Amino acid sequence: MTGNGIPQLYVVRADGEQIYGGAGALSGDDLPTMLLASLKRSGRAFTNQEAEFLQRTVQASELALQSGDLLKTGVVLAEIGQLGPHDNLGSFARPALKSKELYLELKKRIDSKIAAGKAELLDTNAEKPLKPLLAVYEAEAVAKLFPKWKITTSGLTRELKKQPQYTLQAEQAEAIVRARVVAASLSPRIRNRAESLYTSVIRRFPNTEADALARGELAAVVPNAKILSMQSEDMKQSTKKSLTFRTWATQNGDFKTRAKYLHQKAGKVQLMREDGKTIVVDVAILSSDDQKYISERSGKID
Repeated sequence: MTGNGIPQLYVVRADGEQIYGGAGALSGDDLPTMLLASLKRSGRAFTNQEAEFLQRTVQASELALQSGDLLKTGVVLAEIGQLGPHDNLGSFARPALKSKELYLELKKRIDSKIAAGKAELLDTNAEKPLKPLLAVYEAEAVAKLFPKWKITTSGLTRELKKQPQYTLQAEQAEAIVRARVVAASLSPRIRNRAESLYTSVIRRFPNTEADALARGELAAVVPNAKILSMQSEDMKQSTKKSLTFRTWATQNGDFKTRAKYLHQKAGKVQLMREDGKTIVVDVAILSSDDQKYISERSGKID
C-alpha cells in the first residue's frame, strides 16, 4: 500500500492465476484461513531435489523432441513418472506444466508413427522395410513406458512378425531398438549395456543394413568398442557361407530353388532367391543336406 491507503492483498499461483484478491487488512483468524485455502489451490510443492530433477528431465526431453528423437524423448520423459502421473503432477510450476505438454505431444507423434508404419508395411508391401519397422518398434518401446497409453503397437508388431517378407528385418528392428532404448537412458549404469546389445546385432546380422546401422550408432556411444575395430574369423566364415547361393530341395524332391540362407527361427528358414525375392520354408520338409547346412550356420535348428 502507499501512504495511508487501503492495503491490497493478492495471492498469485505459479501459472499466473490469481487465487485471492482483496482490499483491507485481514484480522484474527481470517489471514491464516485465507492462506491455508490459497495453499490448497496453489498445487503441489516439490522439494529442492525433486524440482531440480524435474527441470533437468524436462529440458532433456524437450531437446530430444525438438530433434525428432521420439525414442529418447520417451525414455527420458518416462523418468518423471517417479513424481506422479505424467498428465497430472498436481503442480502449476512451469516445468510440471511443460512435462504434461511434452507427454501429450509425444503421444500424438507416436500415434502418427504407428499409422504411417501400418500403411507402409501392411497396406502396401515396403521394398525397404527396415526403416518403417524401426519406427513401429520404437513406437512400441515408447508405449510400454507409459501404461495409460491405449495404443495397438503390440498387436501391430505381432502381425508384422507373421508376414514372411518381414521376418528377418522385424528381428533386426527389434534388436536395434532394444539397444537404442538402453543407449538413450540418462543413467550411466544402464547406458553401459548398450555396447553388448549393439555388438549382438552386429554378430547376428553381419553384412546387412542392420549391421551397418548398429555399427554407426555404437560408434556414437562407445567409439572404442572392440567390435568396431575387428571382426572374428568365425564371423567372416559365417558371413561368407551365408552369402552362398545353392540349390534347396524338399525331402521328396517336389520342390527345388536356387537361394541363399538368411535366417532360421521357430522351425522356419528364410531364403533369398537369385531374383532377390525372399521365401520362408518349413525346415522339417527340407532334405537332410539342407537341414545340416542350416544347423552349421545357425548353430542349431529351433
